Amino acid sequence: MTTTTDMFAAIVGTEHVLTAERLATRDPGYCTAALGASILVRPANSTELSRICEAANSRNIGLVPHGGLTGLVDGTASHPGDVIVSFERMSSILRIDPLQGIAVVEPGVTLGALQQALEPLGLMTGVDIPSRGSCTIGGMVSTNAGGIQVLKYGMMRQNVLGLEVVLANGRVLDLSNELLKNNAGYDLKQVFIGSEGTLGLVTKIVLKIWPVPGGTCCALLACDSPEILPSLFNSARKNFGADLMSFEAMWPEYFHLTTSQPGFGRPPLPMGRGIYVIIELAGTSQAEAQARLVAFLEAGFEKGAVADAVVAQSGSERHKIWRSREDSDAIDNVSDTSLSYDIGLKLVDLPNFAARLRQRCAARSADLVPYVFGHVGDGNLHVMFAIRKSDAAQREVYDGLIYDTLSEFSASTISAEHGIGIEKRAVLARSLAPDTLATLVDMKKALDPCNTLNPGKVIVAGERNPSSGTSSGTQEQ
Repeated sequence: MTTTTDMFAAIVGTEHVLTAERLATRDPGYCTAALGASILVRPANSTELSRICEAANSRNIGLVPHGGLTGLVDGTASHPGDVIVSFERMSSILRIDPLQGIAVVEPGVTLGALQQALEPLGLMTGVDIPSRGSCTIGGMVSTNAGGIQVLKYGMMRQNVLGLEVVLANGRVLDLSNELLKNNAGYDLKQVFIGSEGTLGLVTKIVLKIWPVPGGTCCALLACDSPEILPSLFNSARKNFGADLMSFEAMWPEYFHLTTSQPGFGRPPLPMGRGIYVIIELAGTSQAEAQARLVAFLEAGFEKGAVADAVVAQSGSERHKIWRSREDSDAIDNVSDTSLSYDIGLKLVDLPNFAARLRQRCAARSADLVPYVFGHVGDGNLHVMFAIRKSDAAQREVYDGLIYDTLSEFSASTISAEHGIGIEKRAVLARSLAPDTLATLVDMKKALDPCNTLNPGKVIVAGERNPSSGTSSGTQEQ
């Protein structure tokens, strides 16, 4: 009988099938279990991937897709018996059409590479996230990434016009629409955006691209209390309308940590305030954007809403302000490891959630600090804990602090942009009604009846039974 290695080597070539020895030299990224499989294959195009999926489906082999490995919910974890599908060879920018406002790319293209290609044309991507140097467009589609410009440009779901997708049985779906308006039938691409590779594997993306604003300006604000956040954001939204690009917040513990790390230099603003906010504004020119932002800040000072502020006067000053918000890896520099949570609430509930969480943490231990920051304008908070490796086995304690607090607020979600993966699968029912969750399981079984596409992620849809090639219907452990 042909071995698994030989089977895939016949499709992609021996040099593109990596076994245990070569896998051991690779970086697993943010998921320590990413390289648990014994084989990795590197298809060059959708035809090869189609044959891989068909072969895996016939032998009931789990396929785990890998992009930039920057995901934070163990969505790239693999196990012995699985086969990793890496998109590193499918990393071409196929076409940029400035008039139509689209870029057609393969899934392995990094966000940073696409941004560099667009910059000389005066164009940009709508979605931007801190891991831009390594995250891939395919990975961003699979998790419906959001980032720091959602207010103006939306998440990936609003920025993807079309896809090409390979199903578990090898069928290739051409959903590569390039039209801004197209109501011909069901919008199938939306099924795959945010599905984390569990329903199909994306091989081509038609992405909206945008003109670079004539100018931008950002400022770091300090306010005395987080309670001001909802009204301050509402005021910014009324003043700037669609020109408001970002409205980010950092609770003081997080701001102190990121700005006091070695090499950061002098913090943009002094410590000691109750909340720190970054506002970035687009305008017809940098001077026009700055004038509007300065006027907003002056009004905020007069009303007592803003206690201190600094406006970026150069690219380096802007970079330093944004580094204070984006450099969450600083938490790993003060601890053995960290835990990261990504939640969503109504805007009015953000300050109260953070306050109640801090109270719960303090009641458990005086040394337990939740580092809170996030995209306040779209109701998305991130919470991180700096912990010892010995505490990682007690993950349920930290989960309880976050999700029990979250359950006190209506219209909340356990995931705003990171996805579900394995990490949040057990608590997915907290955010979805039973019938909704059951429908997701039905969709998984319909598109991937043998459960071979990123098995065990997002939902439990049945355990693979390699001997029969069918799903047993029992839950995975």
